[in-house]
Amino acid sequence: MKKYIYILATLLSTLLTSCQIANLGNTVTGQSFELLVVGDERVWRDSIGIKLAELLKGDMPGLAQSEQFFTVSFVRTEEFTGIFKPVRNILFYEIDEKKYTQGKVNYTRDVWANTQAIARITAPDVFELEKTYNENIDIIRRFFMNAEFERSNNFFATHRNIALTDTVKARFGATLIIPSHLTLDKYGKNFCWFSNGNINMNQNIIVYKTPYTSKEDLTPERILAVRDSFLKENVPGPTEGSYMTTEYRYIPPISQAVRSKDNKYCMEIRGLWRVEGDMMGGPFVSRTYLDKDNKNIVTAEVFIYSPNQKKRTPYRQLEALISSVTFD
Repeated sequence: MKKYIYILATLLSTLLTSCQIANLGNTVTGQSFELLVVGDERVWRDSIGIKLAELLKGDMPGLAQSEQFFTVSFVRTEEFTGIFKPVRNILFYEIDEKKYTQGKVNYTRDVWANTQAIARITAPDVFELEKTYNENIDIIRRFFMNAEFERSNNFFATHRNIALTDTVKARFGATLIIPSHLTLDKYGKNFCWFSNGNINMNQNIIVYKTPYTSKEDLTPERILAVRDSFLKENVPGPTEGSYMTTEYRYIPPISQAVRSKDNKYCMEIRGLWRVEGDMMGGPFVSRTYLDKDNKNIVTAEVFIYSPNQKKRTPYRQLEALISSVTFD
């Protein structure tokens, strides 16, 4: 790894907020992963509204410290005026027994501003409202999360490190944007590591590949074994003989099969990393892809080191990039 240097922290959420895309002519307002809920205040203050707020905030998996999916705020329906209309993520709920016979969720984009995401829950009564959001909460959260991923990718598409992005393409056959603030790089056999070198919010993307031999290569157990092998060889810790590995003892990694941007199978793993022989650690998320044309297994991973600081926004913004990998 090139010698780490101190660089100014990149205020990603602010930059993303200020990014404007020509179409509607309006830019979304608010910070990344903020969500505005609009509805009847009596329902919001009641147990049904309190539960909805808790579900929207949630608890992000794979982090050592508790952090919310979204920062949630509320405004009454009658107070939803012009100043609130460009907010990036908005969830409306409406109860009206004359207009609705059953609970339903509708999703729309770009209503009052570019890249805006809006969901509407409608129901004839509070019981149907609760039933509807309970059944759809994962889809609702994913809808707003995907909107944030899209904004992040749009921003980094125009603020990318061209040379490093081209390097990933040449070495792995993968289209993966490397952000311009990741300026440090290290290479090994079938391995790349990109970092910002920031001691306060250390952000990293690593990419590595192995030959595809069988379906077993895509199991979580095999992926983690390969991960630990690459990290031991290529990611040393701060003291002699120390190296990065996966934390299995306290919060075991969690995995799920997901679809890639081009609708292909890949395996997602979230968990914690630690340094063997030292006290460092933090969260990671990886996406492992099958590159059938070149008969390779390619893994793109994000990991962050930022003791005692909130990690959600930079973690998720880099996650958006590795979730959008494609192969020509």
